[in-house]
Amino acid sequence: MLHTVKSFLEQGKTVCFSGTPCQIEGLKCYLKKDYENLITVDVVCRAVPSPLIFRKYVEFQEQKLADKIKTVRFRDKYYGYKYSTMNIITDRNHGNYHQGVESDPWLRAFFSNICDRPSCHNCRFRNQYRVSDFTIWDCFHVGRFSKELDNDKGATRVLVHTDKGRKIFEHIKKNFAFVEVTPEEAVAGAKEMQESVKADERRQAFFEDANRISGEELFQKYFPSTFRVKAEHCIRLACYRLGIYSVAKKLYVRLTHKY
Repeated sequence: MLHTVKSFLEQGKTVCFSGTPCQIEGLKCYLKKDYENLITVDVVCRAVPSPLIFRKYVEFQEQKLADKIKTVRFRDKYYGYKYSTMNIITDRNHGNYHQGVESDPWLRAFFSNICDRPSCHNCRFRNQYRVSDFTIWDCFHVGRFSKELDNDKGATRVLVHTDKGRKIFEHIKKNFAFVEVTPEEAVAGAKEMQESVKADERRQAFFEDANRISGEELFQKYFPSTFRVKAEHCIRLACYRLGIYSVAKKLYVRLTHKY
């Protein structure tokens, strides 16, 4: 991929390269110089999970759904922006599987930090000021900045780092609604900007098991569908259907200090 990017740049083509902060820095090191026709966008990254574990997840879901998976949509917005889910499309069910972080085994594994790459536990690329032109990430709490934009359709926080980025932003800003805030306001509460995740203490055992047992056995062992899991799923769905999910989530965040 890096060779292709360099080839396009040297042909005079404009390239917009988006990736995790470490990927952006890797590209910059590979190119060894700046290109005016290169635009870089880093996406704030919580951690990068193991491809092996994702294959185990697909294996598990195909066994459970008794069907071949065609597509997996991460963070599908079936229940709205603030309750994103995993959406699985198979040959027969046409995407009827929607499970959130409280019940889907892949999301539960990811947010437990049990399946991250080791480098993510001591990431050297987490800081407010980056080498990319833009940093982007979700703004779930957009209501802090604008009641008008808090419409459950999604909002993105953007940090502009370079003169090139500022010129591009000035050129495109007429195409969307935005509210300008200070960088400090934008990153407030975003721990993933500067803090590495801590590995789950079961990580080594989890990967040892992943290399010797099936996906179904792996997820049933570490992330079983217990009564509590089912109850939390029912509560979240009930809040959504009653139209109080956003309020309930804000209250939960305030009580637990989670962002």
